[in-house]
Amino acid sequence: MKALNKIKFFLFAFIFLFVSGLNAQDFSKIGSALQSGNTSELGKYFDGNVELTILNTEAVYSKSQAEMVIKNFFSSNSPKSYKVVHNGDSGSGAKYQIGELTTSGGVYRTYVYAKEKMGSMLIQEIRIEKN
Repeated sequence: MKALNKIKFFLFAFIFLFVSGLNAQDFSKIGSALQSGNTSELGKYFDGNVELTILNTEAVYSKSQAEMVIKNFFSSNSPKSYKVVHNGDSGSGAKYQIGELTTSGGVYRTYVYAKEKMGSMLIQEIRIEKN
């Protein structure tokens, strides 16, 4: 019986670490997409609807609309670098990342909030604010 409990524990730990690793990898790819200004790559991580706040404009957009809004932002603010400032968990499979996006138009503070759905982190909200 103790051997069975140990096997269950190690199996659970392995699955937890594997899923956690996937989530961290997703956030790494999200950061890379922000740094390069690759809106189609970033869009792969959008949920069906995404809340966007860019400077003083806030709205909820469909996945394709959100991609276009971010693309418009990047067209006048060409990304140069992206630095992660902080990562955190909001509970219930949700994670967030605060970063600093340096562009041709200045330095911006970013906030990305994503939830785990079907084994992937899907972006629910992005905020881009003047730093």
